[in-house]
Amino acid sequence: MVAALHGIVLRAYAGMALVAVGALAPLILHLDPPIHQATHFLIPAAWVAFAIITAELLALRPAPVERDAWARAAEVDPDLARYARRVAALMKLGWLAALAAVLVHHHLTTPREIFVTLGIIVPLTLAAWILAVLAWNAWCGVSLARAEHEASGRLRRYWSRMAPPSQRR
Repeated sequence: MVAALHGIVLRAYAGMALVAVGALAPLILHLDPPIHQATHFLIPAAWVAFAIITAELLALRPAPVERDAWARAAEVDPDLARYARRVAALMKLGWLAALAAVLVHHHLTTPREIFVTLGIIVPLTLAAWILAVLAWNAWCGVSLARAEHEASGRLRRYWSRMAPPSQRR
């Protein structure tokens, strides 16, 4: 369970860093305008890809049934579970902050730019963000549920070996 919590923290920091680099790179590198615009679609496209890949992986390897994986993780290590949960939430907020940085950078001067940005790009980007957040939440829960299931399996195997031969099934 502790390894699963550490994995969540590590992936959350990596997810924040990747999105921050993706959002800030076009602002720092001074790319040509067409390439600059194209880079802004990388983050939402990556979120959609992340959601699709996560959904496929979870469908191929379903999670064991666990009522509340975060609560069980908190029973094992309350401080680490609280920290992992906070970092996981911070990552999702960091993703939104990166998008805000991209939007603030752009000067919406013409009515067409305002319409395209606020009417098309922002809603589609928020939809991609929601997909990624749902995939992230599902992955975290499944990761913790698998860790719990594996730990309980190890415990059952251990105690079954400790039982006298007459009581083993």
